[in-house]
Amino acid sequence: MSKAKPGTMVYTILDRAVEFFQEPKNRERIQENCLDPMLRYMLDRMFPYIILTCILFSLILLMSLTSVGLLIFQLHISSKQAISQVTSAVSDAVLNQ
Repeated sequence: MSKAKPGTMVYTILDRAVEFFQEPKNRERIQENCLDPMLRYMLDRMFPYIILTCILFSLILLMSLTSVGLLIFQLHISSKQAISQVTSAVSDAVLNQ
């Protein structure tokens, strides 16, 4: 089955609808009476989830930064210990000769 092209009647209806929505008075009425209340309702319903997502993201970021900081601190401490062990071994070897 092939799809038939829309007739001139469909084009006429679409043109009238486009003209209707392009008029500033009609556009403002639709925006104030339909779109704004729907958007406000959706944002009111989604607001707790947005806040929860921001809190979780912040906590995950804080935990990640803390983990990286602890790893760097641990590597810094272990490298100091390794250097001190090497220097003490070298000084012992020099003294024993």
